Amino acid sequence: SSPLEDDEVDRITMNWIKKVVIGLNLCPFADKPMQQSKIRTSVERGDNVEKIIASVLISSLEVENQIGTTGVVICPDLYVDNFLKYLDVVAELEEVLTEYDLDGHVQIAPFHPLFQFQGSEKDGVENLTNRSPYPMFHILRENDVSIAVDKIGGNASKIWKRNVKLLEVLEEEIGRERTEFVMTGGDVDGVEKILQKVRIEDAKEG
Repeated sequence: SSPLEDDEVDRITMNWIKKVVIGLNLCPFADKPMQQSKIRTSVERGDNVEKIIASVLISSLEVENQIGTTGVVICPDLYVDNFLKYLDVVAELEEVLTEYDLDGHVQIAPFHPLFQFQGSEKDGVENLTNRSPYPMFHILRENDVSIAVDKIGGNASKIWKRNVKLLEVLEEEIGRERTEFVMTGGDVDGVEKILQKVRIEDAKEG
């Protein structure tokens, strides 16, 4: 279990969201809630799955009723070293959302220190987009996601492709080790120029 106090776990997570998720524009849904202080975070200790699912469910119900709000339930002790076990919890959560008629109203984005996309190699650079300081569940309102996706032409896969391209360019320009450091919220010279380059290429591709 994490020896840090809850407020320190929360601070580390919010810093990661600010510097990585928003700073590198990995998630266009996160910037506005951050600016408006509408990111609701909670720290759930231990590895009691039922308790954690209940906490995510409560947060989901709160988020569903508040436009522009997003929730993050941080679980610093939940299968930190076992991503597959964590995925089992995600699957259980999806079932619970359906039971409570939240399916189609909110969605859960999974983040984990050992995150690995299905079909990706363990060391694939694309996995870094969802590797977080702690296991966590990011709760998003479907309507807010739809609005954000509409703003980029209605194609959510554009976000994924752009993020992978950014990571590939970072790895090429500054190396894997420093790319991983950037993705934990570390500062590395030259990253802003790389971001600018990717933004220009994105604009050209429309």
